[in-house]
Amino acid sequence: MRCSLKRIDLQVFGLLASASLSCVLIFFFLPADVQEILKARSDDWNLLCFWTSTFVHASFEHLLGNVLSFLALGALVFVLNRASRRERELFYTLMIIILVLPFVANILFVIVLQCLSVKRTVTFCGLSTAVASLVGLIVPSLGVFLEEHLRSGRSNSSRLLLFFVLLTASLISHQTFQYFGLNLYGLMLYFAFLAFGLIPFVYIVRRLASITRQGQNAKGRVIKALIAIGFYLAVYLVFILYLFPSEVITPRGDIINIFSHYTGLLLGIFAGYLGLRSAWRPERLRVKIITGLQRIFSARPQV
Repeated sequence: MRCSLKRIDLQVFGLLASASLSCVLIFFFLPADVQEILKARSDDWNLLCFWTSTFVHASFEHLLGNVLSFLALGALVFVLNRASRRERELFYTLMIIILVLPFVANILFVIVLQCLSVKRTVTFCGLSTAVASLVGLIVPSLGVFLEEHLRSGRSNSSRLLLFFVLLTASLISHQTFQYFGLNLYGLMLYFAFLAFGLIPFVYIVRRLASITRQGQNAKGRVIKALIAIGFYLAVYLVFILYLFPSEVITPRGDIINIFSHYTGLLLGIFAGYLGLRSAWRPERLRVKIITGLQRIFSARPQV
């Protein structure tokens, strides 16, 4: 089977490479004092720094981990969406994830710090919010893949989304309570969310089992779907543990910005759920806006 690259494929690769290359060039070629200026700070509402801080990193290990994770996740999400013929939708969603979501997450982080009356200045930077958003993007990407591959509508996609959300809540709640030494409460929430999450997963398995009875071709599609679910679920779990480690203080003494990881993950799921269904495509937005205005101005009051 011949696999040829299309123009939109090259655009996706170029977007991922440009973001990664920007991080590398800033780290190696900009003076250290300039990099400090580009970082975001909790006591300075500099909106430009809220955006530029995404591409600045505190150390080489920080840079290497974020860039490699970003490229690996970008490639995996691309493969999944290419199989669903969603390359163009993926491109626009990635633009939102790289250029907008980290900016929003940084603003929310500063608002939370000010609401908590944190007195000391907190400096934060890095591509990890975009990495977290790509982890979240796995969920709607896998849902769309099931819709296209099994031709089963959006019911399985919604159930898969619910399963991943509850699974994520179980893992994160366990890790979060560990930070405060409340392991018992964390374990209780872990098993509670996991138990509820298995309910929609059982529905998905039953649906796949019913599809296998449609013939040999259907069995092949189900096997392919199960392999995709198993593989991307494993990738998802690995990166969840990477984003939410048991210790938030690194060996160098830096504090991991867990809040931005939370925010990036949730925003990535939300952006993908909308974007992969063409919500971000400019031509679709234009048509929706024009159609809405026509309905408003063509409406006639009833007498």
